[in-house]
Amino acid sequence: MLRLEIEGRWEPEDFIEVLKGIESLYYKAALGRRFPYEPPFFWFERSSPAFSFDEHLSLSNDWLLAQARTTAQSYRRLRVARIDYASPGGIDLVGLGEACKALEGIIDRLIKYFTERELRRERDKQAKVETALKETELEKEQETLRALKLENARTILTLRRDFPEVPEDVLLALIAQDQDKLIPRIAERKIVRVRTIDSEPPEDDEVAQ
Repeated sequence: MLRLEIEGRWEPEDFIEVLKGIESLYYKAALGRRFPYEPPFFWFERSSPAFSFDEHLSLSNDWLLAQARTTAQSYRRLRVARIDYASPGGIDLVGLGEACKALEGIIDRLIKYFTERELRRERDKQAKVETALKETELEKEQETLRALKLENARTILTLRRDFPEVPEDVLLALIAQDQDKLIPRIAERKIVRVRTIDSEPPEDDEVAQ
């Protein structure tokens, strides 16, 4: 079970984006291809092409997620076991242990990145860093975050090396985009901790089979 510890005031969009981002990441880690051949990567491109690379990634990710929701066997599916909306509160998600562990590592690294970033900013304020230096540091932070998202994406690739028709750089971009749904809530300290729990949720939290 994957547990997210949450704080602060959440709006409906926060829950929608976080749950969709996690679900999309989870199925990339949990599902293997069940057939020796599938049509090429661009098979889900609409008749009217996307107007930007980001839009194409969004369409592709939506298609892949819809496919996973439709075809995943029951024991591989991700489900919500509990949402406790308080401050602090929590979101419990049940899925395959290997995939949940991979997501824990990804989210934990993002949380640590933003926690350390705040500590750096506090030190910078105390040192009265010059404006030009701050701008340079901002560029470094953006590049560091980009590198972290790609490193996290490669964690998923090590679990599932079975997308031969999908160029690796495109798959990395798809996984990086999934993380973009989580990052604003982590940066705002709405998601403060993540961990996996090696147990099933209480009976009253379980979904009837």
